[in-house]
Amino acid sequence: MAEGDIRRVAIVGAGNGGCAAAVDLTRRGFEVRLCGRSAATIAPLQARGGIEHEGVLGDGFTPIAAITTDTGTAIRGSDAVLVMGPTQAHRDMAQAIAPHLEPSQVFFAAPGHTLTLLAHTLREAGHRRPVTCESSTLPYICRKVTNERVKVSRRAAKLSFAAFPATRTAELAARLTPLFPALSPVGSLLDTVFPYTNAIHHPPALLCNIGRVESTGGDYCHYYDGITPSVGRIIDALDGERRAVAAAFGCHVESLPEYFFQLGYTDEHGRAGGTAYSTFHNSEPNRWIKAPASVDHRFFNEDIPYGLVPLTELGRLAGIALPACHAVIALASIAAGQHYDKAGLTLQRMGIAGLTIAELKTLLARGYD
Repeated sequence: MAEGDIRRVAIVGAGNGGCAAAVDLTRRGFEVRLCGRSAATIAPLQARGGIEHEGVLGDGFTPIAAITTDTGTAIRGSDAVLVMGPTQAHRDMAQAIAPHLEPSQVFFAAPGHTLTLLAHTLREAGHRRPVTCESSTLPYICRKVTNERVKVSRRAAKLSFAAFPATRTAELAARLTPLFPALSPVGSLLDTVFPYTNAIHHPPALLCNIGRVESTGGDYCHYYDGITPSVGRIIDALDGERRAVAAAFGCHVESLPEYFFQLGYTDEHGRAGGTAYSTFHNSEPNRWIKAPASVDHRFFNEDIPYGLVPLTELGRLAGIALPACHAVIALASIAAGQHYDKAGLTLQRMGIAGLTIAELKTLLARGYD
């Protein structure tokens, strides 16, 4: 094994993505330690000694080297620490990881798209010059269908990837590519924030189908049945605002149809249609995914405060109005009885309040002095 090669991996987060990654990496020869924050989540996996799976990773059962709720046990001796939990849990997860993290270990969040939140949290915990890296989305389309079984519909064909500071991106991409071959290095963490398309399609689709969710318990296909032409036009409006903010920061992002095509999540007809409706009605991996059973779901609880809210914060920094984003945040907050705008990922919580765009870019490029 060459110096710097990754063979032992700690995965923090035992939900959809964490279980998919644990199966995938184990089956490809890596030693995986899977750590879950909840004993109730981990117990069924510990009882089985591994994870049942179906889909593109094959149908069967894969034993996992270690399954634990002890973060230190999972991290100790690992070459890389993968955070694969919901973004609203990133701060808590980083705080739990910080006492055990060694400078030689790669700290990778998939998905990330929380800009400087992880580095800021590690710095608060005593890491003077933290190094982190992130991808824009999960490496898989996946769902846990039971407590012990994960269904993996597709591997992502492209994962925008950047490090903090950006001077470390090429090095860390080289080390992590054997784990996730779809990694595609980009300029800075800003370039992993703007491709976070879940934020622009999950909230409006759930918001526009609230009656259906509450009357049926989510007994319909979220993407195929729930995204009609009218719902699609709302998503298209959010997509336009997302791309406008990205452009203000000098970042090029593809439209939703083009991005989904590059990921392998829609086909040529979905891309050619040029709309959210065409994208999802030609998305085989998403075709049969059921809707949430209630509005108390990550489509609101994660994708609004950690997706739409930071987008509006960056829009405010750039002086760009985002009426569609603000409307979805306001209506979803009323419907769910939440204050997503106040609880969300603000510039203050990321530790970058008061910075200009130029100062933010310098921080992302060079890291903390």
